[in-house]
Amino acid sequence: MQIIIGNFPPATQIADVTELLVNQIGAPQPTEITLNEGLGINTIALIQYPADAPQALGDALVKKLDGHHYKGFDLKATVTHSFKE
Repeated sequence: MQIIIGNFPPATQIADVTELLVNQIGAPQPTEITLNEGLGINTIALIQYPADAPQALGDALVKKLDGHHYKGFDLKATVTHSFKE
């Protein structure tokens, strides 16, 4: 399962995203976090959880993160859906 979180401040580091997810939101430790520049100056985080993580986890995290005010920015979050063959 993957969660995309957009609109992080430009100087955001992986440790900042981990702190937000694990310590502030109470999410399990992700297996991987990738940061990229978004449109304009803000940063986008791709959060990876195991493929067998329950959809309910993604839905709960998106509900907590979408619109969350973080260091002066309102975050946008969505779950990306994986399709199995």
